Amino acid sequence: MRRTLGRLALAALALALALGCAPAREEDRGLVLWFPVDPELNMVSAALDACSYQGEEHTIPALMSALLAGPPEEELELTSLIPAGTRVLSWSLEEGVANVELSAAYAGLVGVDLTLADCCITLTLAQLPGVEGVRVTVNGGGQSYRDRRVLYPEDVLFSGAEEAPVEVTAALYFRREGGDQLGFELRRFRLSEDKVPVKEVLDALIAGPEDEGLVPLLPEGLTVRSAWVEEGLCTADLSAQLLDLPEDQRVLAASSIVETLRSLDAVEQVQLLVEGEGAGQFGALDLSGPLRPSADPLGDR
Repeated sequence: MRRTLGRLALAALALALALGCAPAREEDRGLVLWFPVDPELNMVSAALDACSYQGEEHTIPALMSALLAGPPEEELELTSLIPAGTRVLSWSLEEGVANVELSAAYAGLVGVDLTLADCCITLTLAQLPGVEGVRVTVNGGGQSYRDRRVLYPEDVLFSGAEEAPVEVTAALYFRREGGDQLGFELRRFRLSEDKVPVKEVLDALIAGPEDEGLVPLLPEGLTVRSAWVEEGLCTADLSAQLLDLPEDQRVLAASSIVETLRSLDAVEQVQLLVEGEGAGQFGALDLSGPLRPSADPLGDR
């Protein structure tokens, strides 16, 4: 059995769900798995579609395993947005809420992709008897707009879609031209709630300065694989290009990242990862643990 959610009819569907037209339970029509529709293979305005679940075990871990494995090969129009390598670290069912804790790879999702992935997990698990809502966390912490909230079939389609933009101000630290000290420029970011501020700020830092007298420190081709904040600790997973930096530039470059992220109110410490793992010794710095800002990030004036 197949069932689609149109991009232009999300509000109508959510209203229908709220009025009691949610996907039928297992005893009515069997379980299905929800996946995004590949826009390159289906030009109809469909966002999500469901295919039959063929597994014999009707449990939270079994359905999650099927979702993480992706759509069946014969379902050519379906795709998966959940990053490869995502694992279920733990799960529980408490008072009608399925709590699913995923590995850090899931933190790489932002924006519409994150919303659609959450939709797929919620609509799939909510079919099980006793599951009324779903809470998805990453390594124990809520991410972006979700912040540990419980998602329900009747409102999940609105997750992050109606939030007002927020303004974030950050100090971006770059090398001062002609020296080995840091200088900064203030930037204001106007972000929707489905954006991750620390990732947006890091992307801007990598792109380079706008003010005269400052020069970029970070290598070309560097990308932010994921970034998130939990209890004051910002974890930034960067691509392998970070290791292309010469030894004598690594400490200053790492300092620019730490000082930039620390300029955000929510960040107290920074943990840098490279391709999902600790980088160990990075110049004179040990990246195996969190880094704190220096007492005088600008150096001698």
